[in-house]
Amino acid sequence: MIRFLFADRDGTLIADKHYLSDPDKVELIPHAAEALKLLQDNGAKTLVVTNQSGIGRGYFTEKDLFACQDRLAELLAEQGAALLDYAYCPHAPEENCACRKPLAGMWKQLSEKYGINSQDCAMAGDKKEDVLFGISAGFRYSCLVLTGKGQKTAEEYGLPCDSGIREFSADLLGAVQGQTKCFVAPDLRSFAEFLITR
Repeated sequence: MIRFLFADRDGTLIADKHYLSDPDKVELIPHAAEALKLLQDNGAKTLVVTNQSGIGRGYFTEKDLFACQDRLAELLAEQGAALLDYAYCPHAPEENCACRKPLAGMWKQLSEKYGINSQDCAMAGDKKEDVLFGISAGFRYSCLVLTGKGQKTAEEYGLPCDSGIREFSADLLGAVQGQTKCFVAPDLRSFAEFLITR
């Protein structure tokens, strides 16, 4: 089984509120905490990787981001789940940084900090950039969840979005398959259940 889940935040763990800056508006997606608790109980830790261009665009501050992260941690703790750590990209897209997903800068940051092997990892997110991030990092699995913007993303790229976990080819997203197996899952809980059987 994988040892680390890398998860997008908005649309995957919490409801996607446009340029979220108010911790009072942090709302867990149903069963997201259960997913992390399930993985945790089976020896896997979760790290969040999130693009937060609202900082670079001047819509909110890093202090606002930290307050929202603290609130997320509180909500998870209420259900017995915890995050190992998180990384974020504060840059606007036009800044051409190396840390904005789908580039692997946040993976490099966290892997160096914790000594993580990419083949011990899976990625889950609701956007194309999230799946491509998992591929860029060389993870064992990368999954599009159909929460948040996931359903729209699946329809846009012709990915399977019927019930259950479905594997698909990375070339549907314009990527080279490499060693990463790509999946679509209804939500994070169903992907977690899949991971603990691998």
